Amino acid sequence: MAWDFGAEIHALTGFDADSTDATATAETYQVHATQWLTDSAKEVINVLPPRLLNLCASQQTFTSGTADTLNTGKVLTVFRNDGEVDQPCREINPEQKGRYSDPSDMNKATITDPVYFIENNTIDVLPVGGSCKYSEVQYPSVAYNGTAIAVFPDEAERAVILGASIKAAEYMFAHDQDLELTGPIVTGLKGDYQKALEGIATGRPSMPQQQQGGAR
Repeated sequence: MAWDFGAEIHALTGFDADSTDATATAETYQVHATQWLTDSAKEVINVLPPRLLNLCASQQTFTSGTADTLNTGKVLTVFRNDGEVDQPCREINPEQKGRYSDPSDMNKATITDPVYFIENNTIDVLPVGGSCKYSEVQYPSVAYNGTAIAVFPDEAERAVILGASIKAAEYMFAHDQDLELTGPIVTGLKGDYQKALEGIATGRPSMPQQQQGGAR
């Protein structure tokens, strides 16, 4: 069997994340593992330093005046094209949008000094009618049988696996697995997870502790 995220979780915890068997709560091992990996990816993204957030972002496009729906609250850059150049947009509070669109107001946005605002889960730019693009951090879906996470920094993947493994070990702990074996596994994984996050923050990767997986 090819080595994937599920196999890694299995090796660290004994939770057979590649299995199609039903767990104690009826879902398959695969379903649980996919959910835990996806949740952990979101948790890791939420604590990433700014230098790595761009590696989790995708470009979105729209026409100003027709607000675009956001997927997350992490917008990194916004541009409006003035016909030749993509001009950077300044962020304003949405309650000020009327002033920035009023031709008689000294704050009126121009094609060379555009502004953007976020309101009711949408983003829009002034002046209207321009071609706009923005960079938005995305939360990936991570499958149990994956071997890499798309649009995600490689140096943070280990933290995602450790986060999912903690959830797997805690699940085993909650459903009457060998508590004497599972407890130390959870403790060790949490230590490795914190070290991984610290390594991401500082740019100095940490060496994981040796884990011993329990029975499925």
